Amino acid sequence: MKQAIVVTSFGVYDQKVKKECIDTVIDDVRREFPRYDVFEAWTCRFLVRKLAKEGISYGLLDDVLANLVEAGYQTVIVLPTHLTPGEEFNNKILTATEAVRGRFDQLTVVNPVLTGNGPADYAGITEILADLDALGNGEELVLMGHGSPNHHNPVYEWIQQYADEKHLPLHIGVVETEDYPNLQNVIRRLTAKGVKKVFLRPMMLVGGDHANNDMAGDEPTSWKNTIMTAGIEVRCSTKGLGANPGYRSLYLNKLKEVE
Repeated sequence: MKQAIVVTSFGVYDQKVKKECIDTVIDDVRREFPRYDVFEAWTCRFLVRKLAKEGISYGLLDDVLANLVEAGYQTVIVLPTHLTPGEEFNNKILTATEAVRGRFDQLTVVNPVLTGNGPADYAGITEILADLDALGNGEELVLMGHGSPNHHNPVYEWIQQYADEKHLPLHIGVVETEDYPNLQNVIRRLTAKGVKKVFLRPMMLVGGDHANNDMAGDEPTSWKNTIMTAGIEVRCSTKGLGANPGYRSLYLNKLKEVE
């Protein structure tokens, strides 16, 4: 029987970041699931086309699945590295898989790692996020997630609620200003708690454009500079979650649940 796991991400332009945060996930999957052939797919058509012009080739998910049909694979598991079931997951991953459902004996789509029904579902995940980096004396951790401009996803609030219940020094916001909690909500939390120093990092698989510009950029409106303007000392890392073995273990656990 021909079996495949398709590790599916949004993609990233910076190849060094890809090696650090996406290739590490693929390597983990290949090591832990040797009975499967492991393939990579992206959902961002713009990035695939942009890199193709530079001679760097990546396949979109629908193309990779079509190739697996032609190659005679019977069992396929699609592993999204997207954190939440947002627009990319719903409109691209689910759409692509539904288009070929019935062409395989078994086709399974793994839920994103941040899929749950309330704060209790994030026991373990929250501790991993809170322990991503060593905090200095008096520092608290601020994570910048993505959020959605069109459909509010409560998972960020649920993780925050669980962190608060466990008294973890963790504060989560999203880069989409129309969504909640946004940067201003985070600053109000920090100010109300009397926090003077924070460690700021992305709550995203890769440290791409959002991390380098929206979060740690030199513009006055970046998260780093806005928090500093509020009188809080800021230390930054643009490293994506994919660089952390503890976080990557969540993907492996998701695969074990459906295998």
